[in-house]
Amino acid sequence: MKKFFFIVLLCVPLVSMAQTKVKETEVPKSVLITLANTYESYKVKTWYQASGQYIADFVIDGQPGRGYFTAAGDWQYSTFPVKMQECPTLMSSYVSDNYPGYKVKEICYVEEMGGDNYYRVIIARDALDAADCEMIFDTRGKLMKTNAPSPDAVKRDFYTRNNPETDDGRNTKAKGKRPLPVVDEPEEQELQPTEPIRAHFEKNHQKRVKRGPEWVSRDNGQRIVAYYSNAQKAEFEVVYNMTKGTPERLGKVLAKERYKKGIIKYLEEKFKGQKYVIEKMVVYEADSKFRDETGKKPKPYTYAVVRTKKDGKIYRMEFDSKDQFTGLLATPLDANDIQ
Repeated sequence: MKKFFFIVLLCVPLVSMAQTKVKETEVPKSVLITLANTYESYKVKTWYQASGQYIADFVIDGQPGRGYFTAAGDWQYSTFPVKMQECPTLMSSYVSDNYPGYKVKEICYVEEMGGDNYYRVIIARDALDAADCEMIFDTRGKLMKTNAPSPDAVKRDFYTRNNPETDDGRNTKAKGKRPLPVVDEPEEQELQPTEPIRAHFEKNHQKRVKRGPEWVSRDNGQRIVAYYSNAQKAEFEVVYNMTKGTPERLGKVLAKERYKKGIIKYLEEKFKGQKYVIEKMVVYEADSKFRDETGKKPKPYTYAVVRTKKDGKIYRMEFDSKDQFTGLLATPLDANDIQ
C-alpha cells in the first residue's frame, strides 16, 4: 500500500450513496487504466456505479479496500478498513483516554489522489440513537480534525452519568456529603529548544522547511528532535543536545522505493511467516562537528519501524552502515517514529 507524508488535511466525503452493481465490461476503459496505474497488484471483487463515480471493491496485498474514481477516469481516493490495534499508539490512546463511554464504530485508512493520507474514525456515545462523530488523524496518529465534543465535556458528562449522587451537588446534601473540590492543576509545558538550538535550526534548515518543525524531547530532556519536511515532501529529523546546544545527528526518512535491500532481506527472515509493515526507515548521519565520547565521528546508521499486522506490535530496529542488525527497542522513542 502506498504511504505519503501527511501535509494538508482534506477530509473527503465518505458517506454512503446510492450505488448500482455493474459488470467490469460496463466500466469505462479510462477508469480501468487509472486503477492499473494507481496500484501495482490488485484483484477487483465488485464494481459499483454511483452519481458521477465508479467504485471498485478490491483486494491489495491481502487487504480489502474500496477505490473511488470519477466517470472521466480520475482516481479520487481509496479506503481500507483497519482495526484499532493496527493504528498508531498515539491515536488509539487519544480515543480511549478522552472518550470514555464511546464506542468505535468504524476505522478506515484513506489514501487520496494528492498524497494526503490519514485515518478516519467514527465514534458514538454508547446510547440509543447517539449521533456519530468523525475524527481525522494523520499517519502518525495526531488528531487533525474532529466534530466530536471536547474531551473535557465528555469526561464531565461520563462522570456525572455514572455518579448521579454528585450531580450539581444537590443530591449530596441530603446524604450529608459535599462534592469534592476541583483542583485546577497547571498544564505540563512541553520542552522547548534553547535559543542556540533554535538559531542553528533557522540558519541551517529553516529555508528548506515546508511543514514544521515539530519539537519533541528525548532522553528525559537531554535531547530534543526537530521533525520537518521540505517542499518535495522529504522528511528530516535533527537531533540536538540540550545541554550543549549543539546538533548531533541528522536523519532523512527514506522513500519506500529507496528502502535498503539488506535491511529488507533481514526483515523477511526475521518475520518469516508473519505479515508486517515497514512504517518508516530513516538514515542517520552524525553532524560534521559532532564527536562521540571517544572523540570520533560516529558512523551512519539506519533505523526501521516495523509493525506486525496480526497483533499490531511496533518495533524500532537499528542497523549499522552495512545494514547489519545492531539492536532492538521494544517500542519507538516517540510518536514521530511511527510513519
